[in-house]
Parts: sequence; C-alpha cells; structure tokens
Amino acid sequence: MYMNASKLLRRYAAGDRDFGGAQLRGAYLTEAILIGADLRQADLTGANLSGSSLKGINLNEANLSEANLSVADLNGADLNDANLVAADLRKANLIEATLKRANLQRANLREANLVFANLAHARLYQADLHGATLFQAILHRATLQDADLIGAMLQEADMRGADLNRACLIRADISKAILIAADLSGANVLGANLQGAILTGAIMPDGTMKD
Repeated sequence: MYMNASKLLRRYAAGDRDFGGAQLRGAYLTEAILIGADLRQADLTGANLSGSSLKGINLNEANLSEANLSVADLNGADLNDANLVAADLRKANLIEATLKRANLQRANLREANLVFANLAHARLYQADLHGATLFQAILHRATLQDADLIGAMLQEADMRGADLNRACLIRADISKAILIAADLSGANVLGANLQGAILTGAIMPDGTMKD
C-alpha cells in the first residue's frame, strides 16, 4: 500500500491507526505525531522521522534501514525483528522499547536512552552506542562485535551470552551487569567499571575464561 507522508498524517488525524505494510520509503515525517500507530511491516527505508512522537508505535518487522529517528520518542515501541541497519537513532528515547532480534548493524545510537529496553538476540555489529544509557537493558545473546560502547551506562544489564568481541568499552559502567558466558575477547575495557559484574563462564579480553 503506497502512501505519502501527507496522506498518512491525514488518516492518523482522522483516527486511523492501522498502516500495516505501508510503503513510505524516503517519507518526510519530521516531528510527526504518530503515537500508538500500527506500522508493522511498513517500508520506511530512508524516511526522516527525527523528533517524532512515536510512543507505543508498532514497527514490528518494519524496514527502517538508513532512516533518521534521531531525538524521536520511541518509548515502549515495538521494534521486534525490525531492520534498522545504519539507522540514525542519536539521542532517541527507547525506554522500555522491545528490539528483540532487530538488525541494528552500523546503527547510530549515540546517547540514546535504552533504559529497560529489550535487545535480546539483536544484531548490533559495529553499532555506535557511545554514551548510551542501557540501565537494566536486556542484551541476552545480542551481537555487539566491534560496537562502540565508550562511556555507555550498562549497570545491571543482562548480557548473558552476548558477543562483545572487540567491542570498545572504554569508561563504560558495567557494574552489577550479568555477563555469564559472554564473549569479551579482544574487547577494550580500559577504565570500565566492572564492580559487582557476574562474569561466570565469560571469555575475558585476554582470552581467559572466568570460573
């Protein structure tokens, strides 16, 4: 279903919320209000949604590759299985958002708020999470190879079985995080706070395994 930005906003204003499968490639939706909209499986490749109000939106299996979602409010959004390759999510609000199995390879999440977010099995290869807040986030078996986590806040995060191979964790706060069976081989943990972290079975940066 092809739909331009103007038609989408008109229908939303009229009370429509079901836009599943909509074709919105490159749509200009800066600062749009689409709270609670259903855009599951929609194609928003390269769309501009910067500063938009998207609280509780359904973007399950949506294609948001190279989309601009910087400073967008995605509180509680459903982004499970979404394609967010190279998406711009700088300073986005993703509190309690679900991003299970989402593809976030090379995504820009600098200073994003991911408190209580669920990123289980998400692909974050080469993602930029510099200064992001992931307090109590779920990163169970997430792939974070070569990710930039400099200064990230990962206190009490669940990173069981996460792949952090070659990740940059300089000055990251990983205190009280669960890193059981995580792979930290080759990771840079210079100045990182690992106080109280559970590292049973984890592969450490030097290649040794924690008892």
